[in-house]
Amino acid sequence: MNRVILQSLLPAIAALAAAFVLLRIVVGVSGARLEIVRLRKLHRSEEGAVQSLSFVLTLPLFIMIVMFIVQVSQLMIGIMGVHYATFAAARAAIVWTPARVVGNTQGEAEEIENELQSPLSSERPINLTFTGSRTDFEGAQAYTSYKLEKILGAATMATAPVSPSRQMVDPINCSQCGVQAWAFQAMYQQLVSSTLSNSRITQRLLNKLSYAYWNTRVELAFFDKDTQEGPTYNPRELVLFDGLPQRNDEGEWIRDWVPHEVGWQDPLRLTVTHDFALLPGPGRFLAKFIVRADGEPDRVSSRVEVRGGSGDDVPWTRPAYTVPISASATLTNEGFKPLLPYEQNID
Repeated sequence: MNRVILQSLLPAIAALAAAFVLLRIVVGVSGARLEIVRLRKLHRSEEGAVQSLSFVLTLPLFIMIVMFIVQVSQLMIGIMGVHYATFAAARAAIVWTPARVVGNTQGEAEEIENELQSPLSSERPINLTFTGSRTDFEGAQAYTSYKLEKILGAATMATAPVSPSRQMVDPINCSQCGVQAWAFQAMYQQLVSSTLSNSRITQRLLNKLSYAYWNTRVELAFFDKDTQEGPTYNPRELVLFDGLPQRNDEGEWIRDWVPHEVGWQDPLRLTVTHDFALLPGPGRFLAKFIVRADGEPDRVSSRVEVRGGSGDDVPWTRPAYTVPISASATLTNEGFKPLLPYEQNID
């Protein structure tokens, strides 16, 4: 037998030996005597509660195995949900990036075609997270981005089905979210009309969407495919004045190029990370005692986090065990800049 396997079984062997020692102590203290003849009669007996002995001994192990199977199946569903959420976020990105969005008085900035917020560039991706009132990203100040709200909203709407329906976090009340709670609830009721008579469905949908918003993060990056020769309308050409290239105050060449403009064939890469909530029960504790057969350090238990502490930014209403699930998708930006702008009025 492989030596590594034997070494991995040492903790179990030690626990079994300790159990036998404890059993011997209990037998000695109780004054019981070992009688083989009576044990044989007990083994053959079919009266009284003898048959329930095997059931009592195997029931905890059986429940543990069943919980493990259910937890693994839920993890597989969560992985599929996060992969779909990544596609949904990438699809929203390539659809909303070419749009022109008119700003309003509620803090929404005006955004022109094929441009995203200025912290984003081909060399610098941005991370989208939920702050409780809007989408936060590095460099965000007084204004937020309607396009980025839609991208994060698409990801959270796709991760909501794999989020818990019990209340784990405070309900969201966000007027600038990419997906409004009332719209999410109304859409579900239109698709499943039989839920109109169930008053608990509305609250459960809100719990799911709230958990998805607080525990879903999106990284957005794009690649400047070819800014020297094309095909793109965002070339890195020098700005000329009287036929001479110009420099800025730092001595750098001034180029007619926008670093956060996404070309019509530039690929956008979206990475979605969702903190998947483990089921309540013994399954979440099993990850802390995983022993690999090859002797290598475990890489699963370190990813399981106990959330709900004082230092957590998420407003948890109860402690939770979570594990992060990530997926990435890349799609190319759609469409040229239109000669006549088509404005998306968000008021």
